Amino acid sequence: MFDASSATRKPTVLFIADPSETSATLNSKEFKEKFDILRYDLDTKEEFLRFLDEHEKNKITAIYGGFPAFHRIGGLNRDIIEHRSFPRSDLKCIVLCSRGCNGLDLDALREYNIRLYNYQDDQDEGLIDDLKLNEVGNDVADCGLWHILEGFRKFSYGQKLARETGNTIVARTNAARKDGFAFGHELGNMFIESPRGKKCLILGLGSIGKQLACKLQDGLGMKIHYCKRSEESTISGSKNWKFHRLDDTIYAKLHQFHAIVITLPGTHQTKHLINEKFLQHCNSELILVNLGRGVILDLQAVSDALTKGQIRHLGVDVFYNEPIIDEEIKVSDKLTSITPHLGSATKEVFEQSCELALAKILRVVSGEVAEDKCFSRIV
Repeated sequence: MFDASSATRKPTVLFIADPSETSATLNSKEFKEKFDILRYDLDTKEEFLRFLDEHEKNKITAIYGGFPAFHRIGGLNRDIIEHRSFPRSDLKCIVLCSRGCNGLDLDALREYNIRLYNYQDDQDEGLIDDLKLNEVGNDVADCGLWHILEGFRKFSYGQKLARETGNTIVARTNAARKDGFAFGHELGNMFIESPRGKKCLILGLGSIGKQLACKLQDGLGMKIHYCKRSEESTISGSKNWKFHRLDDTIYAKLHQFHAIVITLPGTHQTKHLINEKFLQHCNSELILVNLGRGVILDLQAVSDALTKGQIRHLGVDVFYNEPIIDEEIKVSDKLTSITPHLGSATKEVFEQSCELALAKILRVVSGEVAEDKCFSRIV
């Protein structure tokens, strides 16, 4: 029997993550008039499919995945996409607030013409007013800057001792492991050093890498080198950054660097890029910072290097077995600095990513995005 109510039902946006409730787009007359809104807190795959089955008539046209997307149910795989309860016939797009699209079956989404959009702020597509370009790159670069400073100055370890002792002189003597006055430049068998004049190699030079390079050069006085497949001659010339090709020739050059920062994506090519061979070529005073993906580090090799004193410091914002923080990394608060994947976690990024995602939904459902643009924004 024909269901008239279903035929007149507005398209529905399903929120499986909380947006910014103050979003101008979310609260706009256009969005409210165009869409019904469903919210669902992901629990298990089975419960999610049951929820979709119960709301089959809602005509789910877009899914707002926010930052966590489908991680809680193990990703969005083909089994879910091809399940009878999944709204394949109505669903036009899935929007994310993060850059990554891990755990989503891109091939299956393409087959069913379901567009997937992640967060991009490197160019203005005219989706929202007052777009702050490269906001994510800037904020993640701030996180990298902190880890670099930790490696040279060990401020957090000094803070820990200051809190424990409640005495500046005792804190410094405890850090130096000696009797009598301690200036504060000794930390057991290592020295606290200034980053000024030291060389930093950035692996990858996207938005994060470029902004971090500027902060390190202009803020800390470091000398910048970068490593990728091909040189960016304009940047090399204008910024005086030195280029190194990302291939086997880099091994012979690693010994000169006091800091190496990873801003590469996690791919088959970059998995375990930082391994025993790589670390054997590095300076024993190396500060290694990972802002890319956890799998880029060979955990055992890095852990061994820390234990044997082959590197000075490890700073990470990403982990091999996320959301679990690797035991090998968290054990030493003197040799490591860790942040729980919050490089881009600022109010500005949260709100802007929400605006862009909701604006993309409006564009797609309104038919303002051409078919050949499908997946154009996926990393």
